[in-house]
Amino acid sequence: MIEFIQIVALVTVWNLGIEIVLSEDMALHKLRLWAESKSSKIFEPLFICIWCRPSIHSLVGFIAAFGLGWIELSWRVLILYPFVVASASFISGTAWSIYKLIEIKYNYLTHKEQNEYFDLKDRKLNHHKSKKV
Repeated sequence: MIEFIQIVALVTVWNLGIEIVLSEDMALHKLRLWAESKSSKIFEPLFICIWCRPSIHSLVGFIAAFGLGWIELSWRVLILYPFVVASASFISGTAWSIYKLIEIKYNYLTHKEQNEYFDLKDRKLNHHKSKKV
């Protein structure tokens, strides 16, 4: 059970790291744009979809776990694989969705606050102009 949690954590961190590096204004954003422009579906789990990415990228987690000595090659690894993929997909997809929701709300509230500030400033200027008349 501990191996399962360790591998899921490793794959989740890997998946979120790849998503961050592929996001806008980051190092590999051009690679993501190139992959999105292609019609092949293989690029979706490789570069585009955070929910799909663990289906292929979880192999990196298993190789790293084997290299770190967390797991040994056995039939248990084959049984763990689909559960690791599903768990890492759910955790990383949910975490990224929550992050994006927070980012959208923050940008909305910041924009709204800026608009209210300029609205108040305009109203104050217009109020002073109307008093002088």
